[in-house]
Amino acid sequence: MKIKNIILVLCTSLTFCSCSDWLDVSPSNQVDGEDLFNSGSGYRIALNGIYKQMSSQYLWGEELTWGMADVLGQNYTKSNLGSTDSKYWQACQYKYTDKTLEPVIQSIWSTAYNAIANCNELIKNIENADPSIFQGKTLEQDLIYGETLALRAMLHFEVLRLFAPSVTADDGKKYIPYYATFPSISEPYLTVKEILAKIEKDLEEARNLVQTYDNQEGYKLLMTKSYRFEGGDLVTDMFYASRGFRMSYIAITALQARVFSYAGESKKAYDAASEVINYTDDNGDKMFTFTANASFNTNPKMKDDLIFALSNSKEVELFKAWDNRDEDGGMVSIDYDDYMEILDENANDRRWNAIGGMMDIHSDYDWYCVISKKYMDDASYTDLDKRIIPVIRLSEMYYIRGEYLAETDPVAGTSELETVAQARGCTAGIFSYISTLEEYKKAVLKDARKEFLGEGQLYYFYKKYNILPNSKVNFIFPLPDNEMVY
Repeated sequence: MKIKNIILVLCTSLTFCSCSDWLDVSPSNQVDGEDLFNSGSGYRIALNGIYKQMSSQYLWGEELTWGMADVLGQNYTKSNLGSTDSKYWQACQYKYTDKTLEPVIQSIWSTAYNAIANCNELIKNIENADPSIFQGKTLEQDLIYGETLALRAMLHFEVLRLFAPSVTADDGKKYIPYYATFPSISEPYLTVKEILAKIEKDLEEARNLVQTYDNQEGYKLLMTKSYRFEGGDLVTDMFYASRGFRMSYIAITALQARVFSYAGESKKAYDAASEVINYTDDNGDKMFTFTANASFNTNPKMKDDLIFALSNSKEVELFKAWDNRDEDGGMVSIDYDDYMEILDENANDRRWNAIGGMMDIHSDYDWYCVISKKYMDDASYTDLDKRIIPVIRLSEMYYIRGEYLAETDPVAGTSELETVAQARGCTAGIFSYISTLEEYKKAVLKDARKEFLGEGQLYYFYKKYNILPNSKVNFIFPLPDNEMVY
């Protein structure tokens, strides 16, 4: 396959909102890379293809959310994950060189770097493109350019979190390459700090490029769930709709908060998270508020407080392969006794409830297991409920703000945790025991297990804090034998 044709293959073969959700260009699979970038609509197709690839099985469609990442975070019961030839049975024991797991790790690496290559091809072409070829002229050109830079940074960050040590465990060695040119067959491997510096630079440039649209013309498309993810009726050109599925200004800012927090730059992380939390509309009302916990049984992904999400129309089918309640497929489920122990911490927590909440209890004679409803194929769920993939949500911003506050005043940090817990139905004061930063971190892990089940984030909190989820934990994926990036 010629490198210049990669994007087009992705656009037509991977599952996202179809290309025609943004525009109807046909026949897109007959246009090669050189012709693709001769028109503004071609850039739209290319950007759509990158989002679609990120929603695929080996990235956020499975492995970076409810699949591999949640298994590594010890969210599921090992005995329910299948037999010894199951990739997740091996992953929960961190046996990365096992023959069932090696291909998965290889696919995560190659799919991520392939998407990065697609970003770089788009960036290479858009940097010198004539603004007149875009329907929205310079405004649209900057929007596409900025989103693509942010996606490149996000993809590198995910590879870094898997294939390199955390900042707290950094040994100064070189772990992964940062690809910022196209075409490029090889780039030097860099240290954790060097990679993070490049990620931060890309995100800041991306934020500057998209801010004109998102903070002036486009901010109303972020206000409510109906606009953020369902399109709304504020625009006729669907390319600009559903900004919650795109790297908007505020999504980039939230990603900055995540990156700064991971990098140990807690004040920068606090400031970025605060900007997200305090982001307001022209009436002075906060743009992002917590999902009403009374709606969890029909809104298990808590869409209202999602800042950024991806989408895959086959998501419930991917999940069903691991939630098929038979011995062949295994089950991404929680042991009933473990579930009850966590529930007993606060029975009012609607995230962890089966009645009116987000958990499903399955029984078979004297055997019970508990499964998250987030990716189930429930008749009461809308199409959006089924295909949306949570990536960044409001609660993480409160956790991050609390980290900074807890460094000097654990009680102040606790108030951020309390805000999240009470929004989820918990009794006030459940974190009143916290008096140290270490206690704060452990409390975050406890709450994050309930908050991010099915979203892959718990494992990264363990890694960031350098707290072991399991005595056998290995926080660093080995580099694949075949380190192909295309």
